[in-house]
Amino acid sequence: MIDRLRRIPLMALTPVLALLTLFAWVWASPIGSAPDDDFHLVSSWCAGPTADENCAPGDEPESGVVPVALVEIACFAYNSETSAACQGEQFPWDTSVQQQTKRANFSSAYPPVFYAVTGALTGDDVQLSALAMRVLTVLLFLGLTVALWLLLPMHRRATLVWGWLITTLPLGLFIIASNNPSAWAVIGVGSCWIALLGWYESQGRRRWGLGGVFAVSVLIAAGARGDAAIYTGLAMLLVMILTVELSKQWMLRSILPVIMGFVALFFFIISRQVAAGTDGFTGGSSEASEELGGFGLLAYNILNAPFLWSGVLGDWALGWLDTSMPRIVPLAVVAVFVAVGFTAIRRMWGRKAIVLGFLIVVLWALPVYVLQQGGDSVGANLQPRYLLPLIVLLGGLLVLQRPGASLAFSLPQRFAIIAALGGAHFVALHLNMRRYITGIDGSSINLDAGAEWWWEGPVGPNAVWLLGSLAYVLLVWILVRTLGGPRRVGNDRAEPLIA
Repeated sequence: MIDRLRRIPLMALTPVLALLTLFAWVWASPIGSAPDDDFHLVSSWCAGPTADENCAPGDEPESGVVPVALVEIACFAYNSETSAACQGEQFPWDTSVQQQTKRANFSSAYPPVFYAVTGALTGDDVQLSALAMRVLTVLLFLGLTVALWLLLPMHRRATLVWGWLITTLPLGLFIIASNNPSAWAVIGVGSCWIALLGWYESQGRRRWGLGGVFAVSVLIAAGARGDAAIYTGLAMLLVMILTVELSKQWMLRSILPVIMGFVALFFFIISRQVAAGTDGFTGGSSEASEELGGFGLLAYNILNAPFLWSGVLGDWALGWLDTSMPRIVPLAVVAVFVAVGFTAIRRMWGRKAIVLGFLIVVLWALPVYVLQQGGDSVGANLQPRYLLPLIVLLGGLLVLQRPGASLAFSLPQRFAIIAALGGAHFVALHLNMRRYITGIDGSSINLDAGAEWWWEGPVGPNAVWLLGSLAYVLLVWILVRTLGGPRRVGNDRAEPLIA
């Protein structure tokens, strides 16, 4: 038995470790912990098979009568010292008590796909249904990632892994394990670009498999958020720039992204959420616009836009922006992103420089434009999670290498990456759990002590924290050890990426 276990490749353990890590984040926070969860959960209930019973039309336009638990789900929001004890024994998790609300997708602000799929999991118990939705999203992410690993040419697998590794801690892990449609936006955008690249570079059944993953990824991203529809279109454009050639074969292969581009455009058009991109969040009348003035506000936003990028890596609070990370978390994660990025750009070529430059301009100009339209300054209204899909795309393109080249690190560098990510995750998961178990003012490292909130069941907070932290550090160790060292790149008959 031991000999058989020794013959199992370490990489075969990574899906299990990733599942344990994400499940730890699923259980790390109560239902309603992600931003606007009351809005999104009501929207799922009103799109599911129980909508006739649990989402009756209200007596006002664009309103519905839903289980009261959905309306009060975020009873702990905004005050980091308030635990989730309000979701105690008396909380009405069943659907018998109902209340009218207007906070939902009644006006089609968001595309319908995310709500239709998650709505299929609605039932008589709000908590169990919401947990099932979280698990579905985690399995969707892992399913697409494993499929990409198996289908991509060998030299693209490191790009897939490094792209996710350097961009998902801590906000990405929190969002993917939540009930927020931003999770599908991140998964879809982060998967579609590399699936499309594989579609152009591969042959036979592998290519058609990648085409299928690409189409599904675009559908889940564009079907979840209107801005994600634009992001998928941008991702397609960048990949086409990377691979374009004057050949009949390239033209024929480009039919698929063109079709999916129209699909994404359709979801963008039907989504009213994108009005925030054209009109801003506060209509140009915020205090920042009055205090800083026209040029002053513009200069402030241009100079501080990178704060939104680092917010993805821990510089901004999680949840309802009420779970701040200690400075060690963003310091460690940003350091890894920069170190891996600088190593990756040692081998730069023309087209990669073009797409990276173009994406950085978008990451800078887009938030500045939206903030200016609303008269807002960086730090108000526009949150890093809106840019998270683009940061994931940036990370993936940053680590992209030509066929035959590898992203290699010395032993001390690999140790530093593992220590930085593992340590940051250890702290981030603990702080996220602490905020809901006792409130952030709890001082003990022991999460079991004085718990005011936790799930029913035999597994306590400490066990979830330690198991999730161990799973993550083992996951990073295996991935960095396997993909980050000097290695020989085999010939998997991929077409070369054009210079």
